[in-house]
Amino acid sequence: MNKTLLGYVPAESPIYSIHPFVKLYFLLVVSLFPMFISSPEINLLITVVVLALMVYSKVDLRILRIYIPVAISMGWVILLSYTVLGGEHPEYELLYRVLGVNFYWERIRDAVVVYCRILPMIATMVFFLTTSRERDVIVAMRTMRTPFVVTYVFAMALRASGMVLEDFQIVRQAEQARGFDTAGKSIAYKIRKYIMYMIPLFALSLRRTEEFTNALVARGYAFTGEAARVKRADYILTHYHFRFSDGVLVAIISGLFLVLLVMRYAQGKFSVEASWVLNWLYQVFS
Repeated sequence: MNKTLLGYVPAESPIYSIHPFVKLYFLLVVSLFPMFISSPEINLLITVVVLALMVYSKVDLRILRIYIPVAISMGWVILLSYTVLGGEHPEYELLYRVLGVNFYWERIRDAVVVYCRILPMIATMVFFLTTSRERDVIVAMRTMRTPFVVTYVFAMALRASGMVLEDFQIVRQAEQARGFDTAGKSIAYKIRKYIMYMIPLFALSLRRTEEFTNALVARGYAFTGEAARVKRADYILTHYHFRFSDGVLVAIISGLFLVLLVMRYAQGKFSVEASWVLNWLYQVFS
């Protein structure tokens, strides 16, 4: 496993035979699927399919452990926001009243729908991060003929995010080497320590920015003037070839999206009323 971006790339994987543009297109299009689907069971099915693609790509699913607490915390936040903090709604169906808090069926239903929409989005992003290198993102953007300035800024942002995470680990390891340990400390104390990490991280970011600027000047890069209008050869694209199979995959993804739109708006599928999971939950709560 090779670390890159925010995840881990398998040393060998069949996903590498796919052009980087296809992977980016998959991320952008499939992430939109849940926005048009209200049925929780369909969104959960999309999540399972994405996890199956991760298994096919030889991604170690143990890395999902770092995302599980985030998913659980997000679920509780959404549920509390829609129920406890949802306010009074006399037009909704009241199920329970606990300690002066009204629990309406429509608010619980909406919380389940929103949470099940977020899960496939998270799974799709994790799949992309665990199967794509920084170079893959740049190649995909250059394939779409994205202006060099935009590509460069985006590439530097990706690189900087990875460097910040590495610098954060370095700062923590330096503290541990000096005998500092947060075990047994209160949550408030740990939060203060994390805020204090911003000082060395900010200083390191400024130093990296100056190094990047000097490196660009030494290589003759410029974003204004005559030097900025010089056409640069996309040498990196010579290592990647868009094949017929890649075009087929793009067509399949686009076709699935069009079918989804037709079924949703022309046939009324994937709605809240058509969800058997929500109907079952209504019977359970009522």
